[in-house]
Amino acid sequence: MQHPAPGSRLGATGPGVGITLGPIAIDCAILQPGKNAHLASGPTEVSGFAFAGDDRTVARVDVSTDGGGTWTHADLDPPENPWTWQHWRATLTLPPGEAEIIARAWDSTAAVQAESPAIVWNPRGYANNAAAHLHITYHP
Repeated sequence: MQHPAPGSRLGATGPGVGITLGPIAIDCAILQPGKNAHLASGPTEVSGFAFAGDDRTVARVDVSTDGGGTWTHADLDPPENPWTWQHWRATLTLPPGEAEIIARAWDSTAAVQAESPAIVWNPRGYANNAAAHLHITYHP
């Protein structure tokens, strides 16, 4: 028998509680640069993959370095087939210091990823498709 951690809401779940998982939600990931990367300031290519389930397609990927205040549209490769992730890339120029890169994808129905995992939280973490966040440091 599984016991929930103190303070968790896992014990409040059971058969018939919650919502049924449906189609795969739009999702994207940042692959480059790596987590907590230390980079020289100046132009840097950020790249990753995006996927939309069912008969939807990835319409665009946006990348932000200012907490979502402004967004840069990434270049998006066409999918190799309807069941594969699509590669995306954007060149960003940041001054020296620390930054958080956020990437979010939109699908052909205008669905977009949630900006925070807290918005899509559930006891098991199912279908967590929150926007990708990556902390980096730029040096002069």
